[in-house]
Amino acid sequence: MPEITEYLSDFRPRYRQPSAADLCIEVPSMTPDETNEKVMEVFGRHRDLVSLPVVEGNQPIGLINRNIFLSQMSKQFRQELYGKKSCIAFMDKEPLIVDAALDIDALTLKTVEYGEKALSDGFIITRAGAFAGTGNGLQLMRAVAEMQASRNRQIMHSIEYASVIQRSTLRSSLDAMARACPDAHLVWEPRDIVGGDFYQFCTDADGWFATVADCTGHGVPGAFMTLIASTSLNQAIEQNGPRDPASLLGHVNRSIKQMLGQVNGQDGTPGSDDGMDAACFWFEPASGRLIFASARLTMFVLRPGADSVEMLDGQRKGVGYVDSDFDYVWHNQEVMLYPGSLVFVSTDGLIDQIGGPRGIALGKRRVRELLLEQREKTPAQVNAAVLDALRLWQGEHHRRDDLTFFCFRA
Repeated sequence: MPEITEYLSDFRPRYRQPSAADLCIEVPSMTPDETNEKVMEVFGRHRDLVSLPVVEGNQPIGLINRNIFLSQMSKQFRQELYGKKSCIAFMDKEPLIVDAALDIDALTLKTVEYGEKALSDGFIITRAGAFAGTGNGLQLMRAVAEMQASRNRQIMHSIEYASVIQRSTLRSSLDAMARACPDAHLVWEPRDIVGGDFYQFCTDADGWFATVADCTGHGVPGAFMTLIASTSLNQAIEQNGPRDPASLLGHVNRSIKQMLGQVNGQDGTPGSDDGMDAACFWFEPASGRLIFASARLTMFVLRPGADSVEMLDGQRKGVGYVDSDFDYVWHNQEVMLYPGSLVFVSTDGLIDQIGGPRGIALGKRRVRELLLEQREKTPAQVNAAVLDALRLWQGEHHRRDDLTFFCFRA
């Protein structure tokens, strides 16, 4: 898979955790024996200086806030009374003092704990206990914002890489579908960059097998579940062949329960409650024979000349979940498809999408109406019409789920 190798070559750490040292600014400082007149002079020379540290023998002992100091000294007789006195008169004796090596996360926590004063006045930075400079709240907020942006970029980079992996694992199924039924068409749209829906196709001498499945969750958790479920399904097909969809669902059910610890232990507590809904079927083009088994998903069939869409409903048990027994049995439904029959199967991301003027689910009835309207179209055109109708129905509403649907003609 060359594109994965190429993508991975660019997947290297780029992030360094900043520290208080990155915020350190060299500023003038006062000593306790210097006067308030000297403070006035320093503030006059340095118009952008928010606070002035007071240092005694390289050890910081306080911080003079510009606004507070000037406000106090502007009062009547204050310059005459305090001008010649030590600058410690208006000094904050308990400023926030941090070491230069303190990382930004820890510094942010300390600043929040210290209160608004540390954000407005700033803080003193030391190296090995000796005064090094000051930092201010604006700098800190910028650093935190930059860190968050960098972390978000890293997360997005990881998710985008996961998407490449997920799409690559599905490609062999698309190739199998193209060989078995060139006219078939599939829509697969994760709600997020990666998702919990997957599909699987494989061929045999006299027919082909297809699965459309919806695993627990969205995004990265859902994608992990698709790897578990699709791996289990692959193993089941290798061991039992693709002609008995119901037995394949049973195999995956047992496999998920064992992998995720969903078989109750000695204390009766399952490890998790995750699984999938899935529609599986085996189709023999020469005879038109279709064998269908489903966990909570519906297949729609529109026969040539029919004035309504037939629905093959799945059993109301999900695969792998705690409420599905370890040895739960799904059953096959067998139907004969006349040449030209239109078959459509979807995960519930289509059926359950909220929208319309009343903010309700799209529902199966509207899907059946869409299929009737598009009955003469190719599978690709049918899927395009369904997708357009879904987006129109959704409007300003949030996409609720991953979206996968498959359409073919017998």
